[in-house]
Amino acid sequence: MSAKKSILVFIAAPGDLAEERAKFKEAIDELNGGFGIGADIEFEPLGWEDTLALTGRRNQSVINHEIDRCEVFILCLHRRWGQEAPDSTYSSYTEEEFHRALERFKESEKPEILVFFKRVDPGQEADPGEQLENVMRFRRQLEESRQVMYRYFDDKEAFKEEVFTHLIAVAKGEIPKVQKKVVNLLPLSAIEEIETAKKQAEEALKEAEEAREQADQAYLRAEILQLEFAEEAAEADKEGKLETARQRFAKAVDGTTNLKVLYLAYEFHHRTGELSLAEMYLNRWLAISGKDSQSSDTAAVYGNLGNIYETRGELDKAEEFYLTSLDIDESLGRKEGMARDYGNLGNIYEAQGELDKAEGFHLKALEINESLGRKEGMANVYGNLGNIYETRGELDKAEEFHLKSLDIEESLGRKEGMASDYGNLGNIYEARGELDKAEGFHLKALEINESLGRKEGMARDYGNLGLIYEARADLDKAKEIWKKSVILSKEIGAIPMVEKVQSYIDQLKE
Repeated sequence: MSAKKSILVFIAAPGDLAEERAKFKEAIDELNGGFGIGADIEFEPLGWEDTLALTGRRNQSVINHEIDRCEVFILCLHRRWGQEAPDSTYSSYTEEEFHRALERFKESEKPEILVFFKRVDPGQEADPGEQLENVMRFRRQLEESRQVMYRYFDDKEAFKEEVFTHLIAVAKGEIPKVQKKVVNLLPLSAIEEIETAKKQAEEALKEAEEAREQADQAYLRAEILQLEFAEEAAEADKEGKLETARQRFAKAVDGTTNLKVLYLAYEFHHRTGELSLAEMYLNRWLAISGKDSQSSDTAAVYGNLGNIYETRGELDKAEEFYLTSLDIDESLGRKEGMARDYGNLGNIYEAQGELDKAEGFHLKALEINESLGRKEGMANVYGNLGNIYETRGELDKAEEFHLKSLDIEESLGRKEGMASDYGNLGNIYEARGELDKAEGFHLKALEINESLGRKEGMARDYGNLGLIYEARADLDKAKEIWKKSVILSKEIGAIPMVEKVQSYIDQLKE
């Protein structure tokens, strides 16, 4: 009987992550008691003991030996950068250990390096202090270098799950590759509103200075600074520097009452899949605009909250928010808002299988958008109606509406909409058995979504492509690409998509 294959796993983590270190060991034990038995693999933990982490300087020769022989190096950081290293060229022993592993990787492509960051409250990132500032700088460096994969987690149980999932992937040779730099384009109109608000605040500051209104001057200077941070965040986002953008938004929203700043921060975090932060900013927005206020701002925030809960699959709660938004928009006679609300509700009813009701709401939205000449809104409705006709099996009609949508999106240069249309058309051709044509359209959609960093779109594209490969009986390729979909869906909290695609994978095992 052959001996089990051993995989040595080293963890480096400062003293503020003692609970996570314990969860690391739990994950190892559970893997060895389950997955490891079936795969004939044993994971051996290195450097995890609390005594090594918390009782001062470790014997560096022992640590170096463990790093030099490990096959997986895990770095976990939260607020602390690690113990100061006066006898080293690095600012902390944790940093020294990471770079030792990285230099070895550059020479031999070993060990596999995984970096995990525990989320920090944006208020702390706005005023970080030396230790956290070092962690934030390191995150920016990792993004710029594109050498090492890194991920965020929320709590110790989520960290345990990350360790569990990634070590299985390492054992199977399926570890995700470092993503290329992506551009997460924010709405141009929202950025322009920030620029306008800044100019207005600068003009108001000049007037306050001339009038020698000290209190107004202080308030306006603070507002201008927050708007500048928002501008810098948007610029970093456009350049694909998402870590810089994330950190600038933390400063922009710190103490702000400016709804334009909160909206832009919401858009950023929603698009990057950080739904908890996106929701937090919407709740701050709602507290300012007034949850019982019959205002356009309050209607907008309820609509956006609906978007978050729809992504999470909490359809009843999403419907509740959309109906509240519609009630306010109808009372104000805001036709543009009403059209958006009707469309959102149509999507909910479609997801619930109420196709006739969904169609009725989308047709209401289309009527308003046509009367307003809103091409973007018309394209969205055409796409939604196409999905309904596809579900009914009316493929020719579905294709007609998706092509109408695509024609408008291409004329407007809206890449996000084009990606959605390509994906929908791919589904039509797949249903007809035109697999090569379907694959081509899904790959077009994926290319756009990857360039925009749209994780939700990428997850959907991977799911659709997996169905193509399954239909061709290329089951290994289908499984491989479905796993990518599951990973992305988990990152954005899209639980229904996780369950749907995971069911495809499970069916392959049967």
